[in-house]
Amino acid sequence: MARAATQDTSLNVAAEFEILGEWETPNGNVLRLKARRKTGYASVWLNYNGHPAKIGYAVHSGGVVRAVRWEVPWSEQTPAWKIQQRNHIASLIADWHAENARPTRPAPLPTSVLGVFDLDGFRFAVEPTSAPEHAVLSVANTENGLTPVADLLHDNGRICGLVTRPGWKGTPDERRRQWRFESEAILVQAAAHEQH
Repeated sequence: MARAATQDTSLNVAAEFEILGEWETPNGNVLRLKARRKTGYASVWLNYNGHPAKIGYAVHSGGVVRAVRWEVPWSEQTPAWKIQQRNHIASLIADWHAENARPTRPAPLPTSVLGVFDLDGFRFAVEPTSAPEHAVLSVANTENGLTPVADLLHDNGRICGLVTRPGWKGTPDERRRQWRFESEAILVQAAAHEQH
C-alpha cells in the first residue's frame, strides 16, 4: 500500500508544470510560461482578476518554438504584440532546453588504449592484444565505445601489415596510409616506453 502511494506521488511530480519565467507586456499585464518536462508543449498564463487564465500555448522541439497559438480574445492582438510575446516565449524555452540538455560526459577510453588520433572528423584508438606483434585500430563513437576497423601487425611498433576488418574493406588507400602512419607513431612510442 505504501509503495503505491510513493509511485503516485512520483507520477504527480513528473507531471507537474514548471514555471519557465514571467514577463510584463507593454500594457502592464504579467504573463507566465509553464511547461512539463519531456513534452513539446508550453502554456501561457495571465493573472486575470486574481485567477490564472490560460491565454495561449507554444509548441516546441529541441528548444526551438515551432508555433504559438492564442486563445480568444488574445488572438485578436496586433501582430507586433504577438511577435513580442513569441520572442519572450522562444527565449525562455531555449534557456530551459539548454539547462535540461546538459551534455553527459562520455565514459573514459579503456586503459589498454595506447594512443588516439583524429582523422576526417573521427577519433581512432590503438590497442594492443595478447600477441606482442598484434594491435587493433578502432574508431571511437561519441560515448567512447570502440569498433575495430583494422588489425595491425608490427615489429616493435614498425607496422608490417594493416588488414581492414569486414565492413571496412572499401576504405580508400590514402586513408589506410594515414591510419598506418598515425598508428605506427603510437606503436613506436609505446615500444620505446616499454624498453625504458
